Amino acid sequence: MDKGTLLLLLKKFRQGNCTAAERQLLYKWLDALEQDSADHMALSDTEKQAIKQEMLQQLFPVTKNRMRMHFIRAAAVVLPFAIAGYFIWQYQQHVSKQYATNSSWRTVQNTGKRLLPITLPDNSTVLLGRYSTIQFPERFSGTERPVKMLEGKAFFETVTDQKHPFIVEDISGTRTTVLGTSFTVESNRTLQISRVAVATGKVKVQGKNNTSTILLPAQRLMLHGNVLVQDSISTDDLMAWTREEIVLRNATLKELLLIIKNQYGITATTSLNVNQGNYTIRFPATMALPEVLDIIQKISYKPKIHFIMHKDQLSIY
Repeated sequence: MDKGTLLLLLKKFRQGNCTAAERQLLYKWLDALEQDSADHMALSDTEKQAIKQEMLQQLFPVTKNRMRMHFIRAAAVVLPFAIAGYFIWQYQQHVSKQYATNSSWRTVQNTGKRLLPITLPDNSTVLLGRYSTIQFPERFSGTERPVKMLEGKAFFETVTDQKHPFIVEDISGTRTTVLGTSFTVESNRTLQISRVAVATGKVKVQGKNNTSTILLPAQRLMLHGNVLVQDSISTDDLMAWTREEIVLRNATLKELLLIIKNQYGITATTSLNVNQGNYTIRFPATMALPEVLDIIQKISYKPKIHFIMHKDQLSIY
């Protein structure tokens, strides 16, 4: 039975003009919740049965045959509105629950030498760093706007949407939730570090243990293993990498070597303790490698380091 027929029969029943056949059809509809209505919403048989049971319980708590006349009479008044509202709600719930499995995800990896700008389905923008990878749905159709930071670094400028939080989750399980702001997320497997830094607005960062931290502009949170450290960062330092500048402050030798590898494609070997060092340096990403190595060699201490370059192999002692 289509919607038009159903409404017509309910109106006739309320006026006392239903024939016996029409009354029987209404009884049948009450028992079965006519299949066409559920099909229109593209629901499964299981979902249709659940809808039937829930509507019967909510709208018709007594189901004995001798009470049907009373229920049908009441339905003739309220049910057209209940049907519309219920199915709209049910469909929204269905879409939300099925979002993760039905939505197609896109993976973007930046293997080039420059930063990669990306526009997300909601027109939020991402500036993806070199050797960085993110995933996001082809469209944001659920109650959230999820993005996965698989590796590397990205700067997000999100469109404000109070009803649909923008959520970035990295490989450590750290979740960054915003409604509309700009921030950087960094996830590094080699260093086992996750970082979130805020340029504008306010973000909530939640770790695997469900502890939450609110960050404001010029604040940064770093997760290294189970150690959580919050500090401040100047907006200039935070945004430097988006201008193709390399900035390191109090970095270990391990972090320094990773920057060299990512920026110049050079692998380094050393017998030194890579977890030591306290390097602070700033240079343009376009600077030639020999110049960078010369600067590092001059400023290094504890340990003092020297470089030997042979083809694409860098030795440090």
